[in-house]
Amino acid sequence: MGKAGVAFSALIDIGRIGLSVYSLYVKSMLGSSPGYKAHCDISSYITCSKTFNSSYGTGFGLIGPLLGEDHILNQDNGVYGIIFFLMHFLLVCFAASKLGFCLRLLNSLALAAGSLWLAYILFYVLKHACIVCIAIYGLNLLALLLDICQLRCHSAKQKQRVAKLKRKRKNRQKY
Repeated sequence: MGKAGVAFSALIDIGRIGLSVYSLYVKSMLGSSPGYKAHCDISSYITCSKTFNSSYGTGFGLIGPLLGEDHILNQDNGVYGIIFFLMHFLLVCFAASKLGFCLRLLNSLALAAGSLWLAYILFYVLKHACIVCIAIYGLNLLALLLDICQLRCHSAKQKQRVAKLKRKRKNRQKY
């Protein structure tokens, strides 16, 4: 994958961070400006405002009932998004080791699990569509696939390096 893969991964992360910041902005505006209409509110069915303001828009709908609505971990989902996407971005930019690739993959797997949960809630519980959410789910899937490809490429390169070193050692032993 090389530099192009790193650049593409970083671009995906920047997009996900931007969408998460936008979700926090919309939620903030909805709370402070009664007449505010978000750009992502296209119809009564395609609306991000209903999603962000639902009980599932904070703490994934799980933390509040378990730990209490005022618990410090019960944050808007956008806050969790920013944290996870920023961690992934930092791993993309600064951790090119096998451990770094594995941590990225674990991060992406956690995000994929969260996306599956929230997509289920969106379509089967809330019964509407949120274009911001769907865009994030799509980018999460893309990041997961890219992380799998990059880990496999990295592992293949490592195997090639090891094989090359073994050949060199074998050639040295002959002389």
